[in-house]
Amino acid sequence: MVIERHWLRWSAAALVFVAATWLNLQLQPYLNGRGPLLPYFPSLVVVGLACGLGPALAFLAASALAVLYFWIDPVGQVFPVDSPPDAALVVLFMFAGALVASVSAWAGRLMQKERNSRRRLNLALAAGRMVTWDWDTVTGFANTAGGAKQLFGRNWSTMEDMLAGMSAEDAARFRERYRYATESGGRFSLACPITRPDNGEVVWTQFDGYVSLDAKGRAVHAYGVAVDVTSQQEALRASQAAEERFHLALQSGKVMAWECDLQGRYTWAFNTPMGFSREALIGAEVGSLVGEPQFAEIVREAVATARPMNLAQQVSHGGRTYQLLTSLRPVMAHDGQVQRVIGATVDVSELSAAQEELRRESQRKDSFLATLAHELRNPMAPIRYAVAMLRQSGTDATRAHATDIIARQSAHMARLLDDLLDMSRITRNVVELKRQLIDLRTVVRQALEAVEPLYSEMKHRVSLSLPPQPVLVDGDPTRLQQVLGNLLDNAAKYSPEPGEVTVHVAAEGDRARITVTDRGIGIAMEMQPRVFELFTRIDARGAAPSGLGIGLAVSKQLVQLHDGTITVESEGVGHGSRFIVELPLAPDGQARAEDPVAPVVAVAPLAAEAPCVMVVDDNVDGANTLAEVLRGAHYRASVAYSGEDALRNFERLRPRVMLLDIGLPGISGTEVARRLRTMAPRDELALIAITGWGQRSDREATAAAGFDAHLVKPVEFNELERVMQQLLGAPRAVS
Repeated sequence: MVIERHWLRWSAAALVFVAATWLNLQLQPYLNGRGPLLPYFPSLVVVGLACGLGPALAFLAASALAVLYFWIDPVGQVFPVDSPPDAALVVLFMFAGALVASVSAWAGRLMQKERNSRRRLNLALAAGRMVTWDWDTVTGFANTAGGAKQLFGRNWSTMEDMLAGMSAEDAARFRERYRYATESGGRFSLACPITRPDNGEVVWTQFDGYVSLDAKGRAVHAYGVAVDVTSQQEALRASQAAEERFHLALQSGKVMAWECDLQGRYTWAFNTPMGFSREALIGAEVGSLVGEPQFAEIVREAVATARPMNLAQQVSHGGRTYQLLTSLRPVMAHDGQVQRVIGATVDVSELSAAQEELRRESQRKDSFLATLAHELRNPMAPIRYAVAMLRQSGTDATRAHATDIIARQSAHMARLLDDLLDMSRITRNVVELKRQLIDLRTVVRQALEAVEPLYSEMKHRVSLSLPPQPVLVDGDPTRLQQVLGNLLDNAAKYSPEPGEVTVHVAAEGDRARITVTDRGIGIAMEMQPRVFELFTRIDARGAAPSGLGIGLAVSKQLVQLHDGTITVESEGVGHGSRFIVELPLAPDGQARAEDPVAPVVAVAPLAAEAPCVMVVDDNVDGANTLAEVLRGAHYRASVAYSGEDALRNFERLRPRVMLLDIGLPGISGTEVARRLRTMAPRDELALIAITGWGQRSDREATAAAGFDAHLVKPVEFNELERVMQQLLGAPRAVS
């Protein structure tokens, strides 16, 4: 290899000449002057290899002069040659030396080129993160280039060194492919991860090798390249992950991505809708499979105008109607011409259905609010008129008539509020059933007794069919009576006067069935699936329509809480309707420990001096009227309009019963109860909460404050008096 710096070549050649001449001077005394030319030949080879042809020829000339001066007789002359043999020797030395110098310089240049080539190869291998390898198929020893240690953490001396970082499975696959190549010759390859032993880093590597065979078909040499493809693998995995996310987004959003040519024929599609396969779409014209050829015209229009387009489409396929939103965009080539069209089609059928359902819900809500206002105004008007009657006339007949009006209309308002509260409890899943073993025949009779005034007023006739044996179910009698009451109430309202309603009870298999049939206005086919939805009214033009449209929804929820079903049958408008309630029969006929009949409360007779009752309510009219009713029932009643007044007057009056509103201004009713419990034990004072709040948490709060009972407004006076007498007559433990 030639020294690269020019001045250094000549300096090196001169230094080698001095060294060779000194060595020759040292050797010739032992050689008796023979062969003075020989020491210069190896030095000339060195100079030719390291310094090039010019310094080598100069070295040759200097060496010839040194031999003539020091070792050719007469010694000491610059050119002492005086005989043909000496001249021939000098000429032969110069010729041989020139040949050696030329060959040495040429070899040096070749070595330099080889070194530069190796440098470039190593640089290319390092830049490409590659290692070349070749090994002897007999000994297994390998040669590498490119820096295996830098890339893979160890030098490769044998094939086993190369395979050491692979998993056992990958190493076995490599050996199998290499074995096949050694038998048949040719190329083999494998891509697998290699774990570096120095830092544990995983390097994905692509191996490509080739095995050459001799004339007898025996493997003689194997060589190849190992490439670090970690970045490509990471990019591939990232691309695959992005594609998976893209596909997931398309599938989640029900989006079909597609491409088509300039004639509007599909060339690619993903996530095809409506049950179509990708193969069915490719090559088909846009819209042709759903009978909408105009869709292809839209694509061709986009091609002609080179503008993106957005459109809504409605198509029918397989008996279903689909709402689609499509966005398409022409793709331009470098010359500005449209090359293809890409697009996305979104199936918004469910969204459209949801929007339509929201619209219907909004309409039902508006209808409900209008109905609620109407239903609340209806009883309020006669109540106001009855109040005016009481003010205008003092006759007993007028007062009795006005009292009846107020009683009926307030009861109607109470039923409206009960329906609202029931629906609220059901939707919040706070309804608690008081289950017991009951006979459905008894429940049906009680429900008919409850609606008897309405049926008598509307001149309806009821046909009741009951089986001779008991029909036992596990249920809440009050809630089941409420369900039947709603059905009977609707049957009366939507039947012309006079009408006929049939109630049939039967036990079939393990189910009990109650059927309520009327000959009223009936239900249209399209309305039947919706009659149990909230705020749905069957027909506002029916006979005496009233209510909030939530009775059937409440009934359905209550029946489902009993593990039963409720359905409706009707042949259409004008043909009446039939409501069927099915409940599971009780597994056995043994009565439970609880008595299914409501206990009779023993009412203690009033003492000679009636007990004192204090009414505490910030509603002045409500407090005063309740106090008047108590006085009319022969109680001694007093009134307080705040918690402070109640506490201030308690010691003076010492009432036996206090009726406390919870939402009092200032000191709340629960706080008043807590303070009263420190002043009087339970056997001296009964506390009853009368409030508009009736949730479980409200009842728990009043119980924790020391109340003995919790009644929800509006309270029937008979129920209030029953609770009062029970508390006054029953012994209670002191807490």
